[in-house]
Amino acid sequence: MSEQDKKLNLAKVYKFRFAWLAQEKKIVTWTIITKWIERQLGNPKCVLDPAAGLGEFIVSSSAPERWACDLLDQRKSWPTGVTTRFGDIYNVDLPENHFDLILVSNFLEHLATPDDVYKYLTKIQKSLKPDGKLAIMGPNFRFSANEYYDFADHLLPLSDRTIEEHLAAVDMKCERIVPRFLPLAFRSQRFSHPLLVKLYLAVPFFWRFYGKQFFIVATRLAD
Repeated sequence: MSEQDKKLNLAKVYKFRFAWLAQEKKIVTWTIITKWIERQLGNPKCVLDPAAGLGEFIVSSSAPERWACDLLDQRKSWPTGVTTRFGDIYNVDLPENHFDLILVSNFLEHLATPDDVYKYLTKIQKSLKPDGKLAIMGPNFRFSANEYYDFADHLLPLSDRTIEEHLAAVDMKCERIVPRFLPLAFRSQRFSHPLLVKLYLAVPFFWRFYGKQFFIVATRLAD
């Protein structure tokens, strides 16, 4: 590979970013968040994480049918029963009209252009059942502008309002928009004990002070 073809080594970036936080601790936190999300969305039976990474969400999901996609296989100790597809999302084989829930967490801001967001959402929304839900979480530039680009992999400045327009472009309707939800990142969280995570999720009043990520739920419009 020539010097011009080299890309940012994300594995090293994430190793540095989360060096102080054990993966086991992240799993505990994500299990609580995942249970909250799935309760809010009616405990879906079939879920997809199209940017699974280390699998914090999909491993924590209680859905009977779980699918995970990512460019690279980063699995360490995943349980059995998770269907995986590794490779370019535009080339992997995903069923259409299949999933009750697709969760995209902290991914869209890594894409290079608005057109890339459009292509990505167009791809994954085809896999939703007609009444399926697409849930998107990510850093909200409106409330994190001073910190947004402290992360080497953040490219696009996105907000809850930006995402709402992107969803409209792929014929999806927002059912729920929470501009302030979770803190910006694990390294900036002011809570880590499971009881505090549960309390934070149970009391939306806290979100207006610490929430810097949006949480948006959308459904497909009728064809």
